Amino acid sequence: MRTSARDTGHAASGPASWLRDLLVVELGDRIAVGACGSLFAQAGATVVLVEPRRPRAARGKWLHRALFAAGKQSLLHDDCCAEDVALLSNLLARADFVLRSSDMDEPLPVAFQQACTNAAACVDFTAFGTAFSAAFGSASATQAGQAQGAEEACAKIAYSDAMVQALSGVAHTSGFADGPPVPLRMPALEYCAAVYGATACMAALRSGLAQRVDMALFDCAISALSTFLPALYGGKDPGRIGNGHAMAAPWNAYPAKDGWLLLCSTTDAQWQRICQVMQTPQYVDDPRFKGLNDRMTNRETLNVVVGEWVQSLDVAACAERLSALELACGSIVELDALGEEANLAHRAMVHTVHDAHSDTMLRIPGSVLRNASASGHVATHIVAPDENRAALQALCHTRKPRPAASEHSSATQLPLHGIRVLEVGQYTTAPLTARHLATLGAEVLKIEPPGGDVTREWSPCVDGLGIFFVMSNSGKKSVTVDLKSPQGRAMCEELVRSCDVVVENLKPGSFARLGFSPSDLARINPRVIYCSISGFGNNTVYQGRPAFDTVVQAMSGVMHANAHDGTPLKAGISICDVMGGEVALFAIVAALHRRDSHEGGNGRGEAIDLSMQDVGAWMTAPLWNNGDSEADSNTVVACKDGFALVVASAESAQRAAAAAYAPNKTRDQLAAALAAQGIACVPILRLSESAAHPLVAARKLIRDCAGFGGHDWPLLGSPMALSLTPPFVGDPIGAEQELTRAMLDERE
Repeated sequence: MRTSARDTGHAASGPASWLRDLLVVELGDRIAVGACGSLFAQAGATVVLVEPRRPRAARGKWLHRALFAAGKQSLLHDDCCAEDVALLSNLLARADFVLRSSDMDEPLPVAFQQACTNAAACVDFTAFGTAFSAAFGSASATQAGQAQGAEEACAKIAYSDAMVQALSGVAHTSGFADGPPVPLRMPALEYCAAVYGATACMAALRSGLAQRVDMALFDCAISALSTFLPALYGGKDPGRIGNGHAMAAPWNAYPAKDGWLLLCSTTDAQWQRICQVMQTPQYVDDPRFKGLNDRMTNRETLNVVVGEWVQSLDVAACAERLSALELACGSIVELDALGEEANLAHRAMVHTVHDAHSDTMLRIPGSVLRNASASGHVATHIVAPDENRAALQALCHTRKPRPAASEHSSATQLPLHGIRVLEVGQYTTAPLTARHLATLGAEVLKIEPPGGDVTREWSPCVDGLGIFFVMSNSGKKSVTVDLKSPQGRAMCEELVRSCDVVVENLKPGSFARLGFSPSDLARINPRVIYCSISGFGNNTVYQGRPAFDTVVQAMSGVMHANAHDGTPLKAGISICDVMGGEVALFAIVAALHRRDSHEGGNGRGEAIDLSMQDVGAWMTAPLWNNGDSEADSNTVVACKDGFALVVASAESAQRAAAAAYAPNKTRDQLAAALAAQGIACVPILRLSESAAHPLVAARKLIRDCAGFGGHDWPLLGSPMALSLTPPFVGDPIGAEQELTRAMLDERE
């Protein structure tokens, strides 16, 4: 049964009302622009999709026009039509946010540049950032100086998602250890940029300044490598591990009678339960499998043992038996079957809508935003081109232009200054959300149990402190609280009373059982924004079911979308963890806007129910209908010093690479040879190469900062480049602190 607003104690209206006072004008061609606009539409904003009267090439978001038009208003535009220019200029003068992608779009006329100067944020989504995209305009070059001599056909190529995956090292992390890198077919980096861009817009609005936001896919890619970079800084150069895990076994995708099963385990106790399910007690004490190190050493043999059991049953039977003993597993759901997946159906994440423009029925995603009583706005209509011209003309008469805003920073405070965040987090999602809130100026108190967060000891370590833990928690204060004790729960209640935001990613229901359900939190502090992040959401058919990122990738269509040679394949980066944390970040700043807004805000908090499975399915939506992906025009080719991504179909790429004799050439030599044929090519960089890429230093994506033990720790920068209030990366987190009276009193 769906929980009512009365049960939660939070505001009754759903996320569709969070941003109902905002106007967004969407100009750009990139998928990131379309996805960012769609997210704003889910949150209730009025989003205007500006479409060209003259047909453009089917690329970027126009390859999926119906998907990115759903839930928006359409306006056809031609720069040569005076009426069109006047109407768009009026809309831009009234827009809160303007979204574009200068490395893919036609140049923005000066009149329009002037018209949107008062927007709270004008966001430019590009491959490498506005200061560097032109320099990297040749798809055959790793660095700008190498572009000389490239054909004009290559020189104007805007780097695609897959090409940025190649140069950032993301592509290097996906695939099997004995095979080539496999760039993700779904536009993961475009979606990462879309959500960070939406969050940056809300931060700019809160600052009260007219800001430019420089959103680069490359920046988002480096940030998404957070689970791989610690190993790099620990002295290794991480590679591909297929569907396995670098530190756990059994952990793999196994074929069953009627499909594929994903099984994850991390402890000896879990292995013992797996043996119980398989009815193979002889393997519990088998010296090949008894301990985790034994299982890792004999991983291939272990996979054969588990695989034979899985293959004897159908997927549903395997999942039912494993889940009964709280073992993390899931079916690998095909894209065509997402609407029938039990939890996605329960949360209404797949809808069928008629597209009048093409006169077809198409599948579009539901909303990834949900509070305790309702989901965000779900599109029920795919707008026809120019359908809303009259309504938009009327809007220009009723909505006043935005007042002139300063383009020069007089701000001494970051946008979230004065906001206090309580994080009850572990691993990736909630810590990522809270870390970015800290970069925007919030004070973040991280609750750790006695003895500390388990990731403090994750290898590699420096003086006993895990690099992953430090990278995931910069800018926070650690507070030790034993939530299992009455005294600890009382201290936590006092913290909640002093906070604006509570974000947690405990096992669903755990926080409520400790006395901090949504209704409890609303009683303690009616203004608090509470965000729960979990694999399947709190409103789920899978109550109590554990979920790792890989399980969520399996059950949201991500692994099927990225299948390689018939085998489902997980993204190397923890994409559902990363994107779950990102969407939670946006939901929190949007809810803060609604709470504090002069336009209808009531000062009440929200209870946000964030499902990583919802987010994973949302990212695969560009592949739902026609199945087209820009990545399908790319081919990975082996070279003398690694692999390269050739931007051409498999047949054309292999023919061109053979003519250039790729195995005898380095990646850069192959790129230069193919450029002469008008074919773009980029090297697929290893992580050690991507971390040393000049853009990483130039855009401050990783920086060393002195901290715990007197060591320099590598910290991740922010992908959100705001012009006047740039995010600030705080100090490395240190040792746990005892909660003090001063921490509580300073907000009371």
